[in-house]
Amino acid sequence: MALILKGGAVFLHIPKTGGNWVTAVLREAGLAKGGLGHKHADMSRLIAPINHHKSLARAHATVHRIKSKLEPKPYMFCFVRHPLKWYQSWFKYMTQPKRNWRNWGQEKDMFDWHPNAALNGCGDEDFNQFVRNVNQKRPGYVTEMFAGYAQPQCDFIGKQESLREDLVRVLQELNLNFDEDFIMNFKETGVSPEPKQKVEWDPELRRETLRLEHIALLRYGYDTEES
Repeated sequence: MALILKGGAVFLHIPKTGGNWVTAVLREAGLAKGGLGHKHADMSRLIAPINHHKSLARAHATVHRIKSKLEPKPYMFCFVRHPLKWYQSWFKYMTQPKRNWRNWGQEKDMFDWHPNAALNGCGDEDFNQFVRNVNQKRPGYVTEMFAGYAQPQCDFIGKQESLREDLVRVLQELNLNFDEDFIMNFKETGVSPEPKQKVEWDPELRRETLRLEHIALLRYGYDTEES
């Protein structure tokens, strides 16, 4: 679920950007107040009835409850990561035996939605073929997904590459009482094991993917000249 902090701020959890670690450390530090909606709710679905209620009456009640917690608009934050690293991380995660390229809900199903449902059917035991499948089915996918969270209403967009430092910055902006050393030294969480096959980019595919994800590279301050 999107995580509500003490004071009312909301953390939006983009898959494979360190969100499990953020959630764990905030809870362990006593800074979390509760959850809200879908674990990976993006900005548009934060107030949508996607809590798996099959009853429309319960769904509407959920919407009312969530809206009441979001008025007035709270401070919101999320984290992104380099698109190429995102593809590598998703591949590692999905090639685990317990995942095995399972489907993740449906894109347009209010009760069975998941942000990565668009990637259903793109899986492959070969990393480069997986990325080719994504580029063919949903070119620029990571840029598109990030945009569902990092909208103008989002007050802070940090990076997975500087996760600890950026979370400290958020907590300082929120004037919350916390132990910086506890945040900086908190154990890693949710790191996928290395797959049997080495993840190594085909140079041409890498260049194509960088081109397709150029907007994300530019917007979030990554090196757009990387080849």
